[in-house]
Amino acid sequence: MSLTAESINKHLHATQYAVRGPIVQRAGQIDAELAAGTGNYPFKNIIYCNIGNPQSLKQKPLTFPREVLALLSAPHLLEKDLSSTFSPDAVARAKATLPKMGGTGAYTNSAGYDWARQSVADYITKRDNANSGKDLGAADKNSIFLTNGASPAVQYMLQALIDGPTSGIMTPIPQYPLYSATISLMNGGLVPYYMDESKGWALTVEDLTSSYDAAVAKGITPKALVVINPGNPTGTILSLEVIQEVLKWARAKKVMVLADEVYQENIYAADKKFHSFREALLGLGAPYANEVQLASMHTTSKGIHGECGRRGGYAELINVPADVMPDFIKLPSINLCPNVGGQIMVDLMLNPPQPGDASYESYTAEYNAIFEALKRRAVLSVRELNAIPGIHTQTVEGAMYAFPSLKVPKAFEEEAAKAGKPADTHWCSLLLEQYGVVVVPGSGFGQREGTYHFRTTILPPEDQLVDCVDRIKKFQTGIIEKYGPLQENKA
Repeated sequence: MSLTAESINKHLHATQYAVRGPIVQRAGQIDAELAAGTGNYPFKNIIYCNIGNPQSLKQKPLTFPREVLALLSAPHLLEKDLSSTFSPDAVARAKATLPKMGGTGAYTNSAGYDWARQSVADYITKRDNANSGKDLGAADKNSIFLTNGASPAVQYMLQALIDGPTSGIMTPIPQYPLYSATISLMNGGLVPYYMDESKGWALTVEDLTSSYDAAVAKGITPKALVVINPGNPTGTILSLEVIQEVLKWARAKKVMVLADEVYQENIYAADKKFHSFREALLGLGAPYANEVQLASMHTTSKGIHGECGRRGGYAELINVPADVMPDFIKLPSINLCPNVGGQIMVDLMLNPPQPGDASYESYTAEYNAIFEALKRRAVLSVRELNAIPGIHTQTVEGAMYAFPSLKVPKAFEEEAAKAGKPADTHWCSLLLEQYGVVVVPGSGFGQREGTYHFRTTILPPEDQLVDCVDRIKKFQTGIIEKYGPLQENKA
């Protein structure tokens, strides 16, 4: 047989993606049993906190972009009187957009519609000029490509960079498993650098240098540096000064920077502000602005829109040589084009109703209600998790997650070892089986040896989030009662 467990791509077999791994698959089985009335569990429902999927956790979609997308998907409706059904500015936007398209059922350019890419360029220009208070110059649509969410953009970049196990990709620990999974699948070299948990998951050039040097000593050439800002899973927001230090370091080491900026709208800490890597790079001026290679990613899946299923995203490339682009464009071309609905949603995310538009007040009210709810949940999660013995999380400054450290009794750790599991994986598995809460073990994101963590989203509705944390508290209390006192982590 051509495809067997023995013959399957060994790199695929080795690839792990924790946010949809065995614990989540087991949760699906339990959920099915509960729905069928065949399961005998000490809970009535599963609370999914494993993935940043807002609308699956009852976040309502924003009305205006959905109205425009509906009209573009069914353009015959534009020939009817829609005054009692759709807002007039949604109708006007659909009518203005339709002539620029070949219809939502037609292929587009491989990099996406030209007009949608120009929309992205205009947004980036406006965002960074406003943030910096300077004229940093206009973004170029020819350096932008649209994708089915940010994940394919990351994968394209890694495909372009990796040509074997000595191609190193410097990745934060903890990291979003997309990076480790893709690097593994492509047989690249993952070069971990560690965020400092004791300093609020700080990123320092000293840690970058230590990781870089260790990789070189192993015969690995670091080719790119991944930075996730705001952080996933850490929720940390980097300052402009730190970003500029990282960019200076990248120039010195001649590595490309891959800036994962998909949570740029999710800023909850009053004393923090999002600064894009592009803003920081161009603000440094020459020689950095002319030499450091940068790819920045964004998506419609996160932020306030939470349109994960629409699969809209983009990446902007800076300082990539012109003679590289013909090869690079082969990657999206192989897939023909990004989906049309996602491209439209990117444009709608970046160009919301403006003051004076019919939908402006309702759109703003919906947007602010979602943002304020996320902000409250960030505070609630930290407060309630930190009240549980053996669990401590840093402040959730942004993004959609908490990443608490976890202490367990020695006897529990020994039981996990006998089962062939890290203690945090064992803990998360039992939490699911006993209390119906789905979180992801820290070992799936990477962590310092001798420490344990888990990642949980802040996305469930507030009443469900309170229930979730209460279940975690009861579970951890039961662990202590059964296995004895907590031990300190060994890091």
